[in-house]
This record gives sequence, C-alpha cells and structure tokens, in this order.
Amino acid sequence: MAVDSAVTNTYESHREYKTGRKAYLFPGVGCVTTWGARDNNKIGNYLERKSISPKKYTIEDLSNIVYEYLINEYRPQELGFDDVGFHIGGFDKHGRARLFHIFWGFDRPKLPDQIEQKYAKNDHSPQKGEIPLLYNGRNDLANVVINTLLNELKKGGDSNFPLNTLNNIVCFSDFVLRFGTEITPEVGLPFITHLISKTNKSEIVKSHNLIPINPDEISEALNKLCLLE
Repeated sequence: MAVDSAVTNTYESHREYKTGRKAYLFPGVGCVTTWGARDNNKIGNYLERKSISPKKYTIEDLSNIVYEYLINEYRPQELGFDDVGFHIGGFDKHGRARLFHIFWGFDRPKLPDQIEQKYAKNDHSPQKGEIPLLYNGRNDLANVVINTLLNELKKGGDSNFPLNTLNNIVCFSDFVLRFGTEITPEVGLPFITHLISKTNKSEIVKSHNLIPINPDEISEALNKLCLLE
C-alpha cells in the first residue's frame, strides 16, 4: 500500500501545498490510507483513540471502524465536502488478503447515470492468482500509466515492470507516484510504501526523492517479512 504526502489547501484566490500524513499502520491488524478531501479529515486521531491491536480487532473490524467514522463522525455529506475515501488492507485470521475501499463521492470512473455522491464500501479483496490494482485520488493520472503498462504486457512486449515479482510491483507503484509528482504538485514526496505479510507483520519503505526506488531496499524489507523471492 503506497501513498504520497502532498496536501492541497484551496483558498478563494490560490492553492497552497504542504506535506501531510496519509497512511496509518496498525501492526498485526492492517493499514489504512486516505485520499481526497482533507477538510476536517481526522481519521488518524479517531483510529488512535480506538487502541487498535490484534488482541481485539481483525482487518474486517478495522474496515467497519473506518466506515463508521466516515458516515457517523466525519459526515462529509452534511458538510458539502468533495470526494474522500479510505483504503483498508491486510490479512484475515486465515491468511487471506483483504482490501476494502470506503468512500464518499462518485464512483471512479464516474458512471454515466450517477448524478450525485454516495457512501460506499467496496470489497476489492484479491482472488487466487489475481493482482488487483486499486488507486484513487489523482487516479486519472495513475490510470494512464497503469493502462499503458497493462496494454504493453498484453501485447507480449518487453517491460521494465513485468509485475511477476513483489519487488517489481513495489517498483511500479513508486513509478506511478513519481509520474504523478512530475505532472502536478497535488502529488508529492515523500512516498511511503507499506509491505504487509500474511501474518500481518509489516515493513515500511520510504522514498524522499524522484530517483527510482532502490530495489535493494525493497528486498531488505521483503527479507525481514520472509517474502524475498
């Protein structure tokens, strides 16, 4: 689960950009990342108050807590906020990957008949053999890069990101973030990538510049999680 750290503040006459936190890791349970509107978004403080630990909570519980926060505590619909959402990822007690997308707003891509925002909780948990790619925020930019790669792979062309190893997948997520940063200040450094094993052990890889992430750093993190291929 990879995030950038750019936060956009919009005023009547201009925009300002600063660095802010977008990911919250709970060892043994899972990870929560946020995208979209930042107005009054205090998901981090809310989760910290819950004292989330594997003794009391599962990844499914974490997704339910985030959904309750969105509709009962945050209530972006009542405040007239723009689209905002959360990705919740981790593994359940049986070692199965779970991935949820909880949001207020329009579906992405927006459906032709969708005329108003909505609350939603979507289960994107991967099935065996799948590598689902879930991305939001400036997903229009990410979509350009991801579709280009997938089309290249479908044609059987050579690629620097064949997505056949964990290391390559992490490198590709870093590339998508670097692409967005080169296009707009709405995406920015540092990039934070959370790697989570089936036992919900986790490691973090950080990138503080636009140089491609060092594969050795990824391998070191994967090795600590006993995932080195």
